[in-house]
Amino acid sequence: MELKHKLYIIYTIYFLDSVATGLMFPSLHIYIRKLGESYSTAGVLGSTYLALEMLAGPLIGSWSDIRGRRFVLLITLSVCVTCYFLLGLTSSIFAILILRNILGFIKHTQVICKALIADLLPIEQQTEAYGRSSGYGTLGFVIGPALGVVISKMDNGFLYVCCFASFLFVISIVLVLILPDNPKTTDKYTNISVLSLITIHKEFLQAMRKLLKINWTTYGGTFLIRFLFAISAAIITSNHSLYLHKKYNQSHNNIDYTISILATVGMLCSLSMGNITRTFYKNDHNCFLRICHSFCLMAACSVGFYLAPDLYTFYAILVPFAISNTILRIVTMELMITKSKIDEKGSLSGASNSILLIAKFITPFSSDIIGDIFGGNAVMLSGLVPALTGALVCVYLTRRSKIKGN
Repeated sequence: MELKHKLYIIYTIYFLDSVATGLMFPSLHIYIRKLGESYSTAGVLGSTYLALEMLAGPLIGSWSDIRGRRFVLLITLSVCVTCYFLLGLTSSIFAILILRNILGFIKHTQVICKALIADLLPIEQQTEAYGRSSGYGTLGFVIGPALGVVISKMDNGFLYVCCFASFLFVISIVLVLILPDNPKTTDKYTNISVLSLITIHKEFLQAMRKLLKINWTTYGGTFLIRFLFAISAAIITSNHSLYLHKKYNQSHNNIDYTISILATVGMLCSLSMGNITRTFYKNDHNCFLRICHSFCLMAACSVGFYLAPDLYTFYAILVPFAISNTILRIVTMELMITKSKIDEKGSLSGASNSILLIAKFITPFSSDIIGDIFGGNAVMLSGLVPALTGALVCVYLTRRSKIKGN
């Protein structure tokens, strides 16, 4: 199979996964409320899902390093098909909790897809591929919630949503079966039969031991950059709705425009990443220049949001913020994967995703503390601190790499 066809399959899987995930966001919450459960119950479901996703990401990635991307992807997609279908059939909150927790642990489709891209492409071509996959993922996440709202309004709407999501994963399974396995992902010290599913628990233990053997200190600077980006971006994206409501007295309908702007600009920027790199950053082989410039742009946007005199200025600043957010998300991922060994790409892909989830956990608490001490308007400005710190870290790492090179 030609390389471009393999990439198209990966992009399609990425897109379908985002649509299926987006379908559930409004639909599950509406369904839980129809069952008579409280908002706190919905919060517990979301929190446990994110916690398991955060913890299991590196483990599933490491498992794909050992067993192979194709096999692990087939297992995870098969579990998703089953769990989503069963979600539509049950009205038990306990069963929903169990099924959601299973999905939180196992559904790491995009983590494995990123590792697949790293397996297939040389370093200089990975930015464009990550950008395209991110762009299609963003498009899917825009389409998914819209479809979910429409379908969930029907009689037995949640059942139809779950069945549709399950069907999307079936399509993904068919696509993975078409995709040939990559021999580079075969671990050199794996002696477990590919045919025996009973030994999967042994593979998980092996994956855990493999994670412990990775020299994580080697990736310390890379993890720090990824984390600082995630914190700065999360501060703005998680607080802009409240900020708009308080400062400009905007309704929820108008606030939805900001989400549309961020999604549209982010998608276009993702799909253009290859052209951006070739035009402006031909010699940025270590990624630090792109990351440093994007951190500086994000820092400027934080100040701009704080000082914006009117709503239209705020909306205008969303455009460069979405660009910097997209570039940082893609290039920090590229930096992490390019620094990894062949048999660690899945582990690092999972770890990079977990860093973003950790930031999502931390940001609400830190934002509340900043708001209580300095006032609500200062929360948006606080994104300046991690962004500037990230830029300084990039400058330091660039100088250190030059010294080592000499």
